Amino acid sequence: MQGYAVADRLPVDEIPAGSNVLVAGPPLTGKRELALGLVDDGCERGDGGIVVGTRDSTERIKARAPNVWRAVEDGRGGIVDCVSRQRGDDVRDRDLVKYVGSPGDVTDIGIRLGGLFQSLEDACDRARVNVSTISTMLMYADTRRVYRFLHVFSGHVERLDWLGFGVLDTSNKEAFDVLAPLYDGMVQTRATDDGTEVRVVGLGQGRTDWVAY
Repeated sequence: MQGYAVADRLPVDEIPAGSNVLVAGPPLTGKRELALGLVDDGCERGDGGIVVGTRDSTERIKARAPNVWRAVEDGRGGIVDCVSRQRGDDVRDRDLVKYVGSPGDVTDIGIRLGGLFQSLEDACDRARVNVSTISTMLMYADTRRVYRFLHVFSGHVERLDWLGFGVLDTSNKEAFDVLAPLYDGMVQTRATDDGTEVRVVGLGQGRTDWVAY
């Protein structure tokens, strides 16, 4: 299968189908925005898209990623919202928008995400999936449980030839060392005096130069 075009945001043309990519860097270096933008770009191109929002509600995802929301409305996108119920909003599941009580309820997130995988597997051949952020999940659940969750769904991404992203702060070195081996490569972010920079490591690309974004 043809790879997933990412040249609009990354210093590589495409990422191979079936890849799982960790978007990693220090806090406040634009990781969430970058990963969500990569999924939104795919939805604009006609790919399916799933976002697990552990810090962003459905309404915030809708505002920041309009193409993801359009994909949801078209039956080729999905959202797992871990925020709205936690803050007390009265929300109910829809076909492709699922609500979980807490970013730490890994079992329920897994069940909801599994249902979306099944729905989109029938609806589209290509899709991008974003767990944003793993760091927030780790504030509520231990690393071992989060590892098992990510292991299952990275396997689904590989099997379906989809493209998976996970967002993680490198400030949590212990969790990073445990979880990074689940991924085929990394998109690294960093802050400089001139702004934020990004590079790609692995994915058959070696190690690209740092570029501004």
